[in-house]
Amino acid sequence: MKNLSEQINWQKQFENRKWKRITQSIELALLTLMTFTVIGVIFIYGNGTKFQPVFIGFSIVLACSTACLIPLFFKGYTFNRWQVFVITLGLGCGAAITALAALLMLELQLLTG
Repeated sequence: MKNLSEQINWQKQFENRKWKRITQSIELALLTLMTFTVIGVIFIYGNGTKFQPVFIGFSIVLACSTACLIPLFFKGYTFNRWQVFVITLGLGCGAAITALAALLMLELQLLTG
């Protein structure tokens, strides 16, 4: 078991394992696809309320920012390991919240429609 200082020093390094960089890039690609899928579902099944354009705009910005980070994650020397973890966690939580909000919005439309 590594002690705390060794773990901190390891997290401060750049990722040099190619398989790990590939899996991180695939994770971001899946997040991008999930967000674009949510955008498509809301665009097709939404009823055009005032909230829908704001929601779609936020989702597009989230998907585009995630897509722009894929090449940087693949290079592996742009971000430290802890930065990659925080960015992936933040974007994943944003995509999950977007999907839940879309589901709730569509369900409210069915109840009121």
